[in-house]
Amino acid sequence: MNYEEMLNAKESNSGRTGRMPFGTLRKMQIEGKYHHVLELHDDLVERPGFMDALKAEEKSTSMLKSRQQLHFLEAEHNGVLVLELEQGQFQTLDQVLSDNPAIVAKSGFIDQVIDGLFDITEELHQKSLYHLCFSPQNVLLRKGDEMPMLLLHASTFSRSVAMSKLFLNMEEFVAPEVLEGQEPTNASDVYSLGKLIEWFYRHSDITYEYKRIVKKAVQQDPAKRYSSIQEMRSALKSLRSTKRSAISLIAAIAVALLCVFLYFELVPQADSIEFLEGAPTEPEMSLLDDGSFDPESDSDVWSDSDSVEIDTLGERMAMEAYMQKAEDIFRKRFTKEADQILSRVYNNENMNANEKTFMANTNAMRDDLVRLQTDLTEQTGITSDKASRIAMEVIDQLTLEKQRKLSTPTMGSRSND
Repeated sequence: MNYEEMLNAKESNSGRTGRMPFGTLRKMQIEGKYHHVLELHDDLVERPGFMDALKAEEKSTSMLKSRQQLHFLEAEHNGVLVLELEQGQFQTLDQVLSDNPAIVAKSGFIDQVIDGLFDITEELHQKSLYHLCFSPQNVLLRKGDEMPMLLLHASTFSRSVAMSKLFLNMEEFVAPEVLEGQEPTNASDVYSLGKLIEWFYRHSDITYEYKRIVKKAVQQDPAKRYSSIQEMRSALKSLRSTKRSAISLIAAIAVALLCVFLYFELVPQADSIEFLEGAPTEPEMSLLDDGSFDPESDSDVWSDSDSVEIDTLGERMAMEAYMQKAEDIFRKRFTKEADQILSRVYNNENMNANEKTFMANTNAMRDDLVRLQTDLTEQTGITSDKASRIAMEVIDQLTLEKQRKLSTPTMGSRSND
């Protein structure tokens, strides 16, 4: 056994070789230097049409500009057909997480991988290429900067090998229509990327924004998924923005509630004074309910206003009217339901409770307000920034009103001396 054979045996035993759909990733000595190569499976090389597809893939990938595309050259060493990879240190995602499972908890790691895969997949779709299987064994990471890299794209080989055989034991990452032999589409890669995100969080709770896009991305019916990677990425960006706004809202509510709690804890309570009941006053009309909008019938507004091409002044004015209408509906609904939520905390019973009970009720109120804002934002179609601004205004107004009521002495009939 020569030195190279000993090295290959050692790498196989230590788990340093990476099993991929098209072959085995390993190091090989070429002209006195060690390079990463993909040693192709013999059964694939012998298939009719595979070598022609490989040459076409080598040509098409050489023209891709994405930083996430790993380039290669076809070569034969010691009678073995291999793909010489460009300079660098590469491991499959499966290898990386096997060696260091805690890396998924590293700040920004999953976001960097997914954003990088979005970049290259968008370019692939522009050239009618589809990766089809974003399994951990079919995605590479570059050592040093953890850049996600792709090598071979399965759509080029669909005529020479069945996808169900190529991705044996990786079927969960492949769209159902692809396994059935149908022509792949953008939605096929959307499904596979959704499954990869799901795999990242298999041992932990998935974050809010990823949970929402995965739910739609992995639908069995391609028509129910995102129609493109760009649409999937835009949805993720919007959900991230909503999450940041919600966090800001939570922080503001927490500060306000802490101030109220300290006020009632530190300021002495005034004695209750009874007064004669005054003359009834005219009921005040709510500025938020002038009867001009019906939340049940007026909630069908345009949520994708940014994608509508506005050519005339009339169309622009109509669009502005629609969006103003949506904001009014959001304000009206949020005011009504937020008032009920805040009332669970701003009452004499809760204010006189112990600190533990008070904080538990406060946390529950905070979660309900954030959930209410998120749901109404989606229903009315306004932007998350506008929703956050209106929610803050309404909460500030309702909080002041309830503080005044809590500070007002109890009214009743005059007692007899």
